Amino acid sequence: MVAYVRRWLLTPAMVPIGVAIVVAVIISGIGEVLIALHPSGDVSELERAELWVALAGAVAILVLGAFVATRPRGSVGLLDRDVVIGNRPFLAPDPPPVDLALRRGPVGTIADIREGDTIYARSGPLARVLGMLPGEEEFGRRHRGLIYATGLYGASDELFIPVEAVLAVYPETHAVFLAIKGDETEHFGWNRAPESFRRGPHRNHFPTAS
Repeated sequence: MVAYVRRWLLTPAMVPIGVAIVVAVIISGIGEVLIALHPSGDVSELERAELWVALAGAVAILVLGAFVATRPRGSVGLLDRDVVIGNRPFLAPDPPPVDLALRRGPVGTIADIREGDTIYARSGPLARVLGMLPGEEEFGRRHRGLIYATGLYGASDELFIPVEAVLAVYPETHAVFLAIKGDETEHFGWNRAPESFRRGPHRNHFPTAS
């Protein structure tokens, strides 16, 4: 529950809140400095110190931006890294493609899926198997079973993958292939636990005789 709240509530809220705080501090600081420099009497615009300070600050920012923009790539350290938040580059390459050598040995079945097996989508490695869960019926759909897994390369920490999505299993290479591209887990709702696993009232309500 703590991991879910951190991923879907706290982490997304940190960015706008943090940016708002930083912007408020900068604006307040600039305003206080200019107000402190404002003369008490009536003077001409050329004699107003706060206007000169504001102009100098704006020119300094433009000069600094022009300097950084014209520097050779890799010469300005952190400012040159394609990183938004965290340690993974924003323009990092996609996960490595699926190695055809993984499709080696006899083809297995769902019963051959074991903890530690790697789940592959068409785009590459997607998750690592943590265990198998029994089937259940949810919203009128019956699943024969679910693969409980943890995501790789930025995928969700928890994934509940229906076994119907499994395309092939290769026990010899511990590889499980899915019939999806790889970026569709949230679209299918596989990042959410089944209804029977969630706290609170279930949404599957059936009509009762009055």
